[in-house]
Amino acid sequence: MRYGKKVTALLLAGLVGTASLIPAGTAWAATGWVSEGSQWKYIDQDGSVHKGWVKTSEGKFYFLDLSTGFMASGWKQINGSWYYFHSNGSMATKWIQNGGKYYYLMDDTGILVKGWLKIGNDYYYMKGDGAMATGWREMDGAWYYFKDDGKCVIGWGQVKNDWFYFGSDGKMITGWKQIDNSYYYLNGDSKSTLGKMMTGWLSDGSNKYYMDSSNGKMAHGWKQIEGSWYYFNDSGHMSTGWIQLSNVYYYLDPSTGKMATNTTLTIDGKSYSFASNGAYQNNNGTPSSSTTGGNSSGSTPSNSNTTPGGTNNSGSGSGAGGPGGSSSGGGTTGNNALSGTPGSTSNDTPGGGSSNSSNNGGAYQLSPGLTTGPG
Repeated sequence: MRYGKKVTALLLAGLVGTASLIPAGTAWAATGWVSEGSQWKYIDQDGSVHKGWVKTSEGKFYFLDLSTGFMASGWKQINGSWYYFHSNGSMATKWIQNGGKYYYLMDDTGILVKGWLKIGNDYYYMKGDGAMATGWREMDGAWYYFKDDGKCVIGWGQVKNDWFYFGSDGKMITGWKQIDNSYYYLNGDSKSTLGKMMTGWLSDGSNKYYMDSSNGKMAHGWKQIEGSWYYFNDSGHMSTGWIQLSNVYYYLDPSTGKMATNTTLTIDGKSYSFASNGAYQNNNGTPSSSTTGGNSSGSTPSNSNTTPGGTNNSGSGSGAGGPGGSSSGGGTTGNNALSGTPGSTSNDTPGGGSSNSSNNGGAYQLSPGLTTGPG
């Protein structure tokens, strides 16, 4: 009995000695994650509740509240920056979707991105709350368009039924724009959709232009429109009156610009006849220089052909996947390198300068200046 009591005393003495080495307040807790109700804490090896960042052996980051020690989940602002933690507490990186919106957290730090974001060759814009922008957005005095996947449109972009053009900086272009040796007009008038590619007839008040209905390219040379032939000089101006192309004379109605064909007209008191291809038949002598304005062109028309200028282009065009396609647009002669800029005031218009009146025949009026955004 005495021997047994002595062993028990020694064992108790050893136990007390061991307990004295453990810091007070440890409560004999195990290290690592412990739950308190529906929330989690992390206990360090010394038994204290961890606060701040934790990195696990798997390389994942967690954050424990600096006051309570509870594991963060959802959005959390830390030292002025925003982070997102999944429901299991791990810090999110790259793209996440939350509340129907997309956000981007930096790959290496997890910090929420705001402003411009470049991934590969694509640009995105993250708004003030970090949400990814889509659709139209006005910034820095310019308009940008972001597709449904957030990518900023550069070059041609279609929005609903309209086409727009965006520069290499993503800014929407307005006014005249030369693209691959063809000219386009992007609406600069706030009275309709700003920036959209215009088609059909246009007028700047002095000259009339025609933008191909299928691809928006500005017409130059011969162009057949709704069954009638017109001629546009290298600056895109519709010609009227007499024009001379490779020693062949044509007559374009002074009001409408339509080429005379299969008819005899009395012009300045004289009678003139025109063939089916519009060529003047020389039955009343050569038109005087005062009548023709001394115009000439490098075109090579053929009097035996049924189309002016010896071409068979219909002018209808066939767009190849939107503006800037490979379609020639039809109805033009020569190459696409223009010697004049649309809207220029040079007097290289056949007929000795513009003879267009203020009656624009339903042409769209070009108006300078920007006031409001697209749509």
